Amino acid sequence: MKITVARAAWAASVSLLAGAAGADPSSTAPGTSHAAGVTLLKPEDAKYAPVAIAPACNTLVGMRGDPAKQPSSFMVRMTSDCLVPWHWHHATEEVVLIKGKAVAQMKGGQPVTLASGAYTQLPANHVHRFRCESKAPCYMYVVADAPFDINYVSADGTALTPADALAKAEKEGHPDW
Repeated sequence: MKITVARAAWAASVSLLAGAAGADPSSTAPGTSHAAGVTLLKPEDAKYAPVAIAPACNTLVGMRGDPAKQPSSFMVRMTSDCLVPWHWHHATEEVVLIKGKAVAQMKGGQPVTLASGAYTQLPANHVHRFRCESKAPCYMYVVADAPFDINYVSADGTALTPADALAKAEKEGHPDW
């Protein structure tokens, strides 16, 4: 099943990321770990790594929870002009843009520009896309309220494999926004 494969790839990637950071993805993560939790003083200092089903320019590090099995949070770094094409999640996604300037768009809505400090909530099962617009990387804190997956679709809503969606985005870029 497509969703199971996407969750398995996501889980494997996040588990590797947490392991690389010396953390158990279900408990603590990079930064200063102590009895009270996790402290990350500078988002640029976290040990980001690529995720198999996301664009290579969109890297992350797990902060709390196993995204394949439960609600979770993670830090995301997107390089300048990085685009995550049309997709949806089974989880509601909450994003706080820590540094940079980004553009988010829900299917059928207008693009919304987000500056540092902005918050956006992307409801479960709603198609959206996201792009880092600043010249410097964008850093985000993301919270998912359920197991997190990425389900890519074309502009007309046709399901795409991650490989097809990412290849199409790489080739075409974002001419319409």
